[in-house]
Amino acid sequence: MAKSTAKTADQAVITALKLEARAYPIDEPKGSTVAFASLNINDAFAVQGLKVVNGDKGMFVSMPSTKDKNGDYKDIAFPVTADARKQVGAAVLSAYAKAVEKSQPELAAAARSAKDALEKPSLTGQLKDAAKESKAQAAPAKDKAAPAHEAR
Repeated sequence: MAKSTAKTADQAVITALKLEARAYPIDEPKGSTVAFASLNINDAFAVQGLKVVNGDKGMFVSMPSTKDKNGDYKDIAFPVTADARKQVGAAVLSAYAKAVEKSQPELAAAARSAKDALEKPSLTGQLKDAAKESKAQAAPAKDKAAPAHEAR
């Protein structure tokens, strides 16, 4: 629920927004955009096309935008106040962190299975290793026998 506290004319109105954000991480980001996101505000207004960007100063949320005739990007929807911008950023970045955390077990399982496949030798490799072991065991037996034979 939205919670407002009205102050005198020279003070800001503080509003807590009910924000529901969803983030969709990009599997293999090619640029600085690492996820797309959507936002539901107070169960009344939805915004899609937000981006989670990994910039030089850290992660931030980029609002949906369009390119004008001069080639400049203009935000289509955006928070009007600094407080609303902080709330939106926090909600989207939190959703991104949860989405990445949720996908980590899947990534870890895939990595384990790939690692297991690399560590397990193939049948041909097992046969070659067994042949090397049997040759290595046979060679010391011949070496031990030779000196005893020469001593006779």
